[in-house]
Amino acid sequence: MIPSVEWAREYKLKVTRMDHLYKGFLKTKVTELANKHIIDPIIESMRANHVHRKIYESVVVDEVLVNDVGILIKIKSEFFAESGFDVALAREKGTEDHMIRPRTAKALSWIQGGKRRFSLGHMVSGLPSLNLIAQGIEKGEYELQQAINEEATKWRQDIFK
Repeated sequence: MIPSVEWAREYKLKVTRMDHLYKGFLKTKVTELANKHIIDPIIESMRANHVHRKIYESVVVDEVLVNDVGILIKIKSEFFAESGFDVALAREKGTEDHMIRPRTAKALSWIQGGKRRFSLGHMVSGLPSLNLIAQGIEKGEYELQQAINEEATKWRQDIFK
């Protein structure tokens, strides 16, 4: 039973307000919670695995899409070398053993054991696949879903108080 006409008007206003603001609320809250439950643990895992700072600083929530079907969170990690090589992808997926050659000089040069070494090109071992982003998403996904549900419930309750 409806207590009064005034109560019904206020309730209708609250429903309209919730309907109007819900997607924006979700987009903002999901971005915040994805950073907390997914991105931050991925970055910590990368630090623990000695991934270069420029790679883990590039891990971000790129986009949050909210629609009637659900929520899609796009996470991006990009760090390109001057040559255009995607270093972040190579650390995530690994690389095969490969040949390196000098691009501008006549020879590669480095110091090893206190002596300068030179090479016209040589094979280097590939990087192992770390899969830190995929693992981080998998580990944090359930926790993120629970946090989103809790925050959405609190938000709705605050509107209808």
